[in-house]
Amino acid sequence: MAYYETQRQYVDISKVAFVGRVLDVGGGGEGIISQHSGNKVIAIDKRADELAETPDIGTKVIMDACQLKFLDGYFDTITCFYTLMYMDVAQIERFLNEAYRVLKAGGTLWVWDAEIPAHATADVFVAQLEVKVSENQTITTGYGVSWNREQSLETIRNLCEQAGFHSENSNKDAESFFLSLRKI
Repeated sequence: MAYYETQRQYVDISKVAFVGRVLDVGGGGEGIISQHSGNKVIAIDKRADELAETPDIGTKVIMDACQLKFLDGYFDTITCFYTLMYMDVAQIERFLNEAYRVLKAGGTLWVWDAEIPAHATADVFVAQLEVKVSENQTITTGYGVSWNREQSLETIRNLCEQAGFHSENSNKDAESFFLSLRKI
């Protein structure tokens, strides 16, 4: 099996201040958002083994992001940290509709993810990251996925806007992107 690894991407979330109750979608593994924001985070992941790896911070729930079991307008903030790359387009669309439903009016959806180009010669795409979580903590990690589709800031922004979100801020480099969107 052939792998493609990005250059190490530097992501700084240390100065981000999430408002209110936070839903972290795909929050297993390192639990980046939970490590950043602590007990106000509800981290969901459909894989129990991923949640088991996460430090004991906040709340962890086994749940499919395409079928959120929360009340309408329950969250102030929803985060997706290198999560959408694991979903196909139909799953992303279902998740975004669910995210829109459970997010309060005026709430924010934060997305960090990989720019995945058209399939090349590799079978697996791996995003290498160095994440500054706080002034005193940096996490070095990587996220790999079967290389079966393209993904870009533009494609994700379009899907978010189709679900009703309004784009507020974005940033893109060669191999990663950030996007914040609001539910009006």
